[in-house]
Amino acid sequence: MGDTRASEPPEPPEPTEHYIFNDSLTVVLEHAFPWDSKPDLNPIERERMTAHHAVRALTELCQGLIRPMTFGVTRNWVDTYHWPAGGCPPRWNWFLRTTQSPPDAHSMYVDPQVMEAAALDEQSMLTLVDRALDDPCEAPEGVRLVWEEMRVDHTWARLPEPDRHLANKELRIDDHDNKARRVPVPLDPAHGHIWVTRPKNMVWYPFLLRVNKSDECIEMTISVNWSFWWHPGEGRDMLDRAVDRLIRQGWFKTHP
Repeated sequence: MGDTRASEPPEPPEPTEHYIFNDSLTVVLEHAFPWDSKPDLNPIERERMTAHHAVRALTELCQGLIRPMTFGVTRNWVDTYHWPAGGCPPRWNWFLRTTQSPPDAHSMYVDPQVMEAAALDEQSMLTLVDRALDDPCEAPEGVRLVWEEMRVDHTWARLPEPDRHLANKELRIDDHDNKARRVPVPLDPAHGHIWVTRPKNMVWYPFLLRVNKSDECIEMTISVNWSFWWHPGEGRDMLDRAVDRLIRQGWFKTHP
């Protein structure tokens, strides 16, 4: 007679050292802008000046740390007091992607105007911003066109200390959202470093970047979704050095 005892459930795999956060941990930076310093400048050109400043800050932050795979910008109406005027201008949501973007990458907003570029870099991002600002639309009386938000939602990130984290040329990470352990991470060796991105069927990319503009300042939110770049160590040092570059250019940290 065979052994009819219930088999023991398999032991769960040992957790890894690093994990994907349930909720993003964030660094928030602000940059005040002298909106009235050029009173004779066309309002769209003032928008362009601040938008270009934001794009250059994004690319400065990303240098050696983050490779954006998509870039989005939205535009809106505001009244003479810089308050949202209600409704949206036509073609208000613009989205940039390349052949290297994930096949399922899309804008988080509806009805995007999609642009394709050979590479996602400062120049292609500036081109998208200019397209969004220069696209013809007739403003209702008493309102004007502004850019409102920029987003980088799909990213690769440079892995810190790859010799320490890689085993058998693979990297695994725990995904707390999906209660999954030791999930294999896509790797890309490029320019002498190892870059990583979101595993298939997982939720969070390593970084999400967002820039918003108010009537007083530009605000950048850096959402850190993987522990490699948040816990103390070389990864956090890489992030801190990137943030420090922006602080030296006049940004200041408001969180944490």
